[in-house]
Amino acid sequence: MSDISIGNELKDAFKPTDAWAYNNIKWLSDVEAFYRARAELEREYATKLKQLCAESFKKKANVLTLLSVGDMPKVTPGSLESASLVMWTEVLTQTEQSARDRMAFGDDLNAKVAARVTQLQGNSEALRAKLALLHEVVHEEREKFYSELKKSKENYDHVCQSMESARMKAEKSASDKTRKREHEKEVEMNIAKNEYLMKIGVANRLKDKYYYQDLPEILDNYQDLNEMRVMKLNAIIARAGELERAAGTRVSANLEQIDAVAQQNLPHLDTAMYIKHNMEPWTEPVDFTYVPSPIWHDDENLVVREPELTTLRVVLNKSLLSLDRYTELTTNEKQSLEELIRQKQELRAAGKLADYETIFKKIINTLNMYVMDDNKRVIAQVEVETIQNYAGDQDMSYTVQEKTKRLFGLFGKKKTVIVPGTSDSLRRTNTNATANTNATANTTSSGATHTSGLLGHFRHKTASVSSSASAIATGTALYPYEATGADEVSMLVGEAVSVVEADDGGWTKVSRKSGELGLVPTSYLEIVEEKKKGPAVAPRRGAKKVAHIEVLYDYSADGDDEISVRAGDKLVLVTGDVDGWTEGELNGKRGLFPTSYGKIL
Repeated sequence: MSDISIGNELKDAFKPTDAWAYNNIKWLSDVEAFYRARAELEREYATKLKQLCAESFKKKANVLTLLSVGDMPKVTPGSLESASLVMWTEVLTQTEQSARDRMAFGDDLNAKVAARVTQLQGNSEALRAKLALLHEVVHEEREKFYSELKKSKENYDHVCQSMESARMKAEKSASDKTRKREHEKEVEMNIAKNEYLMKIGVANRLKDKYYYQDLPEILDNYQDLNEMRVMKLNAIIARAGELERAAGTRVSANLEQIDAVAQQNLPHLDTAMYIKHNMEPWTEPVDFTYVPSPIWHDDENLVVREPELTTLRVVLNKSLLSLDRYTELTTNEKQSLEELIRQKQELRAAGKLADYETIFKKIINTLNMYVMDDNKRVIAQVEVETIQNYAGDQDMSYTVQEKTKRLFGLFGKKKTVIVPGTSDSLRRTNTNATANTNATANTTSSGATHTSGLLGHFRHKTASVSSSASAIATGTALYPYEATGADEVSMLVGEAVSVVEADDGGWTKVSRKSGELGLVPTSYLEIVEEKKKGPAVAPRRGAKKVAHIEVLYDYSADGDDEISVRAGDKLVLVTGDVDGWTEGELNGKRGLFPTSYGKIL
């Protein structure tokens, strides 16, 4: 029975286990009271000592069930009592036969036995309080997220109601404004739905983690606390026996009997009896499931089309960073926890009880950090897994826009575009690559060169150098690229190149004006397909070609030379792409906005 575990055997048993541990620690007051009272009685006659033993027997009878099987046993123990109580009964019995009037012995009992029991009780209660606080924090953390799930569901229902109202208005009035309003409400509803679904996944994972990882670990620490208390109590009892033997040889036989019983009181025996009388069938709480809004009936799938997909990209990027951080933290914390547990086991095996409590405190503190950080890791992991599962083969790379000042160029401002260092679309082309949820979304400035990294690792196409290759299209470098292999070619931002072979696995073969031929990332190019031209026609006198650009995403201006636009706006193209920024005109107002936020019509 030395391998028994409360955490493995009893499910959702924090309250009874905490009460069981508390009552056993509180019981030490009875033990302490016994020895202090006995120290005084040692100054009196044996009859007084026998009277005390009788009172202690009654106290033991009152707490027998509490100490043996807890205050809420599932099976009545009958006349059975715990191994510690069996030992205690022997102590009282032998004490009745060994009463002696020894003042010195009474002083020793006060200083060397009762005081140590008080210390043990105080230390044990402090550790129990720490464990109870840890459980409270873990439980509140779980309930907090359950509350967030509830709020997410309420928000989802609310936006579904708003969507329905917008839809009804759109049916009554087919104006562009009402249709646009309906579309905006639909996007808002889908985003709320995505958040709700992800919180369901997180809540279920946290639930499983609580019942199968966090709570069992806490209960096992309650077990260790109780068994440590039993071991120390055994040592105190043994010490009391030594003092009593020194007081006179006439009680030696009785004390040897006490020692024998104490040695049989193995630390796990009380635990075994407690578990045996508290086992009952347990049904795991059901998983959280998606509940559709009564207003807007929908399925339980994430919405992975634009513009909702852009929001998911932002969430994925953030979650990947969080997952990478907390995976590293929890790995280190778990290693520290395993090392502390190993030290605790060594101390326990060696009987070095003085250092046992120090290690126990470190274990509780480390477990606290591990549980909290592991919750954050689980949240990030569920979000990453959920988004990647529903996104499928769609490109989930995330682009960040940034501006830097300069004293030259268009409007006196240089626009710098930051692009991701890795692309999920490139990673997916490698059939042998495995998903790495610990990957982070790195970014590099347009003014910096790009290293091979995952691009070089996942590229599976090789290029053959040929000076006679014919171009099938033309392209412009959106970002600078520095070759990292013999089959690649470097290019500068804005450089015009000829496309020799179309994209294959995220890489395109191009030819520079210098004659260099090689591979570059397709995402670094703006490719224009070659079209057959008709005969030249002279333009009409005074004619001016006007180009338009359609806005794909909302953008808010943060400078006087910029313009705010919304998805769907169509602007007159004033000046084409310059360092990642385009100048357009809308309703008579001109300004800059990110080139990647629109497409030329």
